[in-house]
Amino acid sequence: MNLEQVWYGDDTGARVSRGLLSPFAWLFGGIVSLRNALYDRSLLKATRSNIPVISVGNLSVGGTGKTPFSAYIVRQLGDAGHRPAIVMRGYGDDEKLLHSRINPESLVVADRDRVAGIATAVAAGADVAVLDDGFQHRRARRDLEIVLISAEKWGKSARMLPAGPFREPVDSLRRADIVVVTQKSASDSDVATVVRSVREARGSVTSIVVVRLEPRALVSFRSGAELPLHALRGEKVLAVGGIGDPVSFFEQLEQLGGVVTRRRFRDHHAYSPADAAILEEESLDHKYVVTTEKDAIKLAPMWAAKSEKLWYLSQAVSVSEGASLIATALAKLFERAPSIA
Repeated sequence: MNLEQVWYGDDTGARVSRGLLSPFAWLFGGIVSLRNALYDRSLLKATRSNIPVISVGNLSVGGTGKTPFSAYIVRQLGDAGHRPAIVMRGYGDDEKLLHSRINPESLVVADRDRVAGIATAVAAGADVAVLDDGFQHRRARRDLEIVLISAEKWGKSARMLPAGPFREPVDSLRRADIVVVTQKSASDSDVATVVRSVREARGSVTSIVVVRLEPRALVSFRSGAELPLHALRGEKVLAVGGIGDPVSFFEQLEQLGGVVTRRRFRDHHAYSPADAAILEEESLDHKYVVTTEKDAIKLAPMWAAKSEKLWYLSQAVSVSEGASLIATALAKLFERAPSIA
C-alpha cells in the first residue's frame, strides 16, 4: 500500500494505517504550528531581498499545478517588461529543465537555499523572483503570497503528514494574499464548493482565483509535432504519470475519449532503462503512449529511437475567475516597492 492509498483510501487497511500514523501527524502539525508562530512573531527572521519576491506554493504534497501556474506568472511579468527569475528548490534536473522549456527566455535557478537562489537571480540581472513551491520556505521574505489548491483533491483528506497529504493546516491560508483553485478534471459545481470552503477558512479575505489547467495538444517530445486532442478519441492509450496528481491527468485523457490504461509512478520518479523497456513492451497493443511533459523529459532519452508512440499532453493555463486580481497584485507589487523594483 502506497502513501496515496493510505491518505485517500476507504478500505480497512487504509483506515488502520491512518490511525497508526495519527500520532506522528499530530507531532508534525505541532512542529509546523510552532515554527509558523515563531515566524509570525518575528522570533525567526525572514530575509528580505532587494527585488520583489512572489511565492507560489500549496498546503499539500504535490498535484496542484504549481509548475504551470508559476510559468504563467513568469509570462505575465515578462509581458509587462520585467526580468523574472524562477527560483526553485529542485528535485533533480527535470523540474528545472521543464521550466526552461516552458519559459526559455527566463532565468531558472535551483538552490536548496532559497535566499541564496534569489541572490543568484539578482546577480544575473533579474528584477523579480518567483519561488516555485515557496509557501513553507518562510526564511525568504516574500512580497506576494499565492497558494494553490486542487479542486480534485480538496476535502478528500485534510490530515497532516504522514497520515495525510497536508504540510500545513487549512488555517494557514490566512497567510496567503491570493488563493488559486486549480481545476483539471473537477466539475464546475465541485469548484464552487471548494471556493465556498476556502472563503470560510480565510474569514473575510476573498482574493480567490479559479484557474483551469486544460489539455492543449498532443506533442511528440522527439520531433515537436502536434496532434489535435480528438486524435485520442476511441484509441487505446497507455498513460504514464509520475507526478503529484496522476489521477487527474489520467481522467483528462479519459474525458478526451481515450481508452486509457493507467501506469502510475511516484512523484519525481527517476525512470530507468528497465522502466522504459517494460512500458515499450506494454505499448505494443496501444496506439499512443501519453505522459506529462515533466515525465517525458526523463523518459524520452531512454525511449527507443525508432518508436514514434511517445507523446506528452501539453497543458494551457486559463484563468476563468479573478484574472484582474492577479494583474492588480502584480502591478501593485512594483508600485509599493519602487526602491527594489
